[in-house]
Amino acid sequence: MKRTSKQVLIALGFLVGGIAGASSVFAAGTSGGLILDMPASARAIAMGEAYTALTDDASSLYWNPAGLALQNQSNASFMYNQAIEGLSYQNAAVATPLENGGIGGSLSYLSYGNINGFDTHGNATSDVTAYSGVGTLGGGLLLGPLSVGINAKAVRSQLADVSATGAAADFGAIWTVQREIYGGTLRWGATLRNVGTGLKFIDERDSFPMQWRFGAALVEMLDKKLNASVDVGKEDDVRPGYYGGLEYWLVPMLAVRAGFTGTNQEGNGIRAGLGLKVKDFSFDYAYSAYGDLGMSHRYEVSWRFGVIHQILTKEERALLRRAQVAMAEGHYGEAVMLFDSLATMAPDYRPVHRYLKVAMRDFEGQEAAQDAVGSVVLKGLDAGDRSLDVDELSDLLQQGDDAEKMAAAKEEEALKAEESTLAPLVPANPSGATQP
Repeated sequence: MKRTSKQVLIALGFLVGGIAGASSVFAAGTSGGLILDMPASARAIAMGEAYTALTDDASSLYWNPAGLALQNQSNASFMYNQAIEGLSYQNAAVATPLENGGIGGSLSYLSYGNINGFDTHGNATSDVTAYSGVGTLGGGLLLGPLSVGINAKAVRSQLADVSATGAAADFGAIWTVQREIYGGTLRWGATLRNVGTGLKFIDERDSFPMQWRFGAALVEMLDKKLNASVDVGKEDDVRPGYYGGLEYWLVPMLAVRAGFTGTNQEGNGIRAGLGLKVKDFSFDYAYSAYGDLGMSHRYEVSWRFGVIHQILTKEERALLRRAQVAMAEGHYGEAVMLFDSLATMAPDYRPVHRYLKVAMRDFEGQEAAQDAVGSVVLKGLDAGDRSLDVDELSDLLQQGDDAEKMAAAKEEEALKAEESTLAPLVPANPSGATQP
């Protein structure tokens, strides 16, 4: 029997308002776009969903796009979540670092299971199918200790033969404190998520679950074994929530995680999980309890690939600055030695090899110019030409000095253009990368 608009709206209310009471676990109130509230990354979930400042891999597309700028290697992940009340969720993401930041993309799919269909008289009909999907593209930019990022999302939901589409955006920032704390690094993070159009089914529009969060994370403390993070956040329709989590690497390939999610929704409480790493592959598991509604299990497989992009420490950044100052002042010999030292300390920091090449070229040019001036003076003396007086020699030397200053000015402009490649003080292997 053909379903009427009234039936669709009834099913919609069932879908958006509760899915037999389950939606309150994942989303607040009656906000649309339930899929936007489904968290990604089994690691993040096991740590109490406190990930705003800690994120630095492809999962940044969900938690904070600024984390894309802190990647040090290309990575991809796939997560499967067999949720409650027949819901199932999958998320696939891939991201890669760039010289000045990073980019990434993800696809998420949420199936609501089978919804019983009824006609206007209450008689059972065939089941109603319903699902939602979201595609995300994001980028992060590295600005010294500060990284910033933005995501763009396209959202689509389908209920029987009725669909709705919408668009949303996320904004984020992470500040890395430039000193060590217990051998690790302190980060502060902030994000505003799901700013968008909402979804409109027929003549009913539901807003997206817009949320802000602030967080702090201590990364790779105690010889890179311990990570800790806390978040505070608020969604439109609920009271503020508090989140916290810990991760400890027992051995280089095994991590244990625990956390707590403090909200006024059914899904608050203890989180726990494990992480297993074998070379470039990782397997992560997260467990969540939802009271009478049951348990939720997340399974995720991740892969890291490609060249490792090293991020400079505080000492390495200071050495880079000294070398750049030497270049700007025309002390090319000193710059060559400093850049060469940095290349030895941070061989995977690709820009230093280009800097070293430019410094060597300018140093050789400077040496050649000085040799040319000396050659002219010697030839004049050898020929017995006494007309080469002090003023002429001074003019000749001045011309060489002017040429060097012009070259130094051009080089300084080029170096200023490269300033955005400076990276904040973060561990050589960020939290999402190879663990000890």
